[in-house]
Amino acid sequence: MLTLKGLVIRESDRGEASKSISILTAEKGIVNVFIRGGRKSSKNASPSEMFAYSSFCLDEKKNTNQQIYYLNSCESIKLFYNLRLDAVKMALGMYFCELLRFTGTENTDCTEILRLTLNTFYSLDTDRMDTELLRSVFELRLLCETGFMPDLIGCRECLKSEADAMYIDIASGSMLCDSCYEEKGEDHIFKADPTMLYTIRFIALSDYDRLFSFRLSDKYRSLLGEFTKRFLRYHIRGEMRTLRFYKSLL
Repeated sequence: MLTLKGLVIRESDRGEASKSISILTAEKGIVNVFIRGGRKSSKNASPSEMFAYSSFCLDEKKNTNQQIYYLNSCESIKLFYNLRLDAVKMALGMYFCELLRFTGTENTDCTEILRLTLNTFYSLDTDRMDTELLRSVFELRLLCETGFMPDLIGCRECLKSEADAMYIDIASGSMLCDSCYEEKGEDHIFKADPTMLYTIRFIALSDYDRLFSFRLSDKYRSLLGEFTKRFLRYHIRGEMRTLRFYKSLL
């Protein structure tokens, strides 16, 4: 038997009475679990529902080359109950879960990704941060944690760390200062002033105890949203239906 702590990021019906869930764990990334009678039994209902962070006891079985996990028992740790009371919060939480599944984090160490997600869900559950700012923070930091962190130290040519404008190449992740950059009309270049660059660096590099404790003006919140949208669209080429639904509620 295997015991894991994880966050439920998907529920799917299986037949008339059973269901399967996907849980994000620190040790194994995303794990798919089959729950016999899970749709009719109330025994494990709350700990195995969407957005629940719980401790799961799993039975392991091998089917050819595939490992299959069946739920033996589970106990809730944090349910993030307030997400279910607000349509915008619930839609944003669903988008975060879809994005996690899309990044493909099976059979990998996801300690930092789980920590990021739990902190994000806590912030969403307690209204600690505006939802649009929270979305940008999660998108950018998740990409950084999954191997797409841009080189934010300085200009790749002269190594200057700050300038009136720094040009971030979304495709390569490198930066050029305003003295070294030559305008060529590329659509994957993002121009960042010192405040914007500081914000991007803060989100990419800060400890989690500081990451969700800042505010931005409307201007820079909009600029950050534009950067994360372009950054995400380039590196994760897929349509997120939950994002479209979330935006329809704003």
